Amino acid sequence: MALPGRRERPFSSGRFPGLLLATLVLQLSSFSDACEAPPTFEAMELIGKPKPYYKVGERVDYKCKKGYFYIPPLATHSICDRNHTWLPVSDDGCYREMCPHIQDPVNGEAILVNGSYEFGSELHFICNEGYYLIGKDILYCELKDTVAIWSGKPPLCEKILCTPPPKIKNGRHTFSEVEVFEYLDAVTYSCDPAPGPDPFSLIGESMIYCGNNSTWSHAAPECKVVKCRFPVVENGKQISGFGKKFYYKATVMFECDKGYYLNGSDKIVCESNSTWDPPVPKCLKVSTSPTTKSPTSSASGLVISCLYFFRKSFKFLVIFKKILQISGGVHLFLVMKGGRTFL
Repeated sequence: MALPGRRERPFSSGRFPGLLLATLVLQLSSFSDACEAPPTFEAMELIGKPKPYYKVGERVDYKCKKGYFYIPPLATHSICDRNHTWLPVSDDGCYREMCPHIQDPVNGEAILVNGSYEFGSELHFICNEGYYLIGKDILYCELKDTVAIWSGKPPLCEKILCTPPPKIKNGRHTFSEVEVFEYLDAVTYSCDPAPGPDPFSLIGESMIYCGNNSTWSHAAPECKVVKCRFPVVENGKQISGFGKKFYYKATVMFECDKGYYLNGSDKIVCESNSTWDPPVPKCLKVSTSPTTKSPTSSASGLVISCLYFFRKSFKFLVIFKKILQISGGVHLFLVMKGGRTFL
């Protein structure tokens, strides 16, 4: 019985505790027999708003996302199974939008980076040898609204062509009548007869060819008189490259007389500025400074001294002086120079 002045609540928690407990058990039972939110996919999206839970047997439908298209008969829906899982669970029915197929360019090749024409793919272009690319070498499959299109027009492969090579003073080249040269076409230069006693020398590459970027492989050569002075080495002699005149690329070798060593290179070449390179060497006298005091021992002694003479090319020559003491105060000098032995 309610107290005076206080209204009695027919369904108060104190009077009916079992009712609340039953409601809670019913709700827990409902949740335990339900599926959680349906799965998400890369290629599909749920139609409508998702709910916290779904009853067994309840179905949800999907549609392909932007950039994807549906190919039957694979399902685009899922059902809450009695095991509280969603079946089937796959977005295999939705495929990426694909860009139009592009054929290989004439005299070239189109290479798919990932092997498909789906949006996000790259198409690389290369040309065969002797051809060059006009246009972009890479196209991208992009999504515009719901359609996949390429980022540009396919390039072309054009034949590499060269204009005639330069003409030179005091010389000429073959095929001088040709106006257009194709890839790897070659010409050969030669010099005209000189008006004086000394001939023209060809300085540079005698043969050049039409190469990449429509340019010639080398600069045109030059025809001019190249004549070096007669090389003279005191206390030495020439051992190769004999001649009365020395023109472009003439090569001469030297060696020094007995008792002298070579200061410089033993081989010189006449270069395009009419000078020898390296410079003509010199033959310097080998030092014969007194030796140290003879050993006091009665036995034969040996004293070795080394003199180093550096060349311009950082190579060095070592002179060995071996002094062999013989009874009676007689000395025998043995000099080893560049592999040769002198007494």
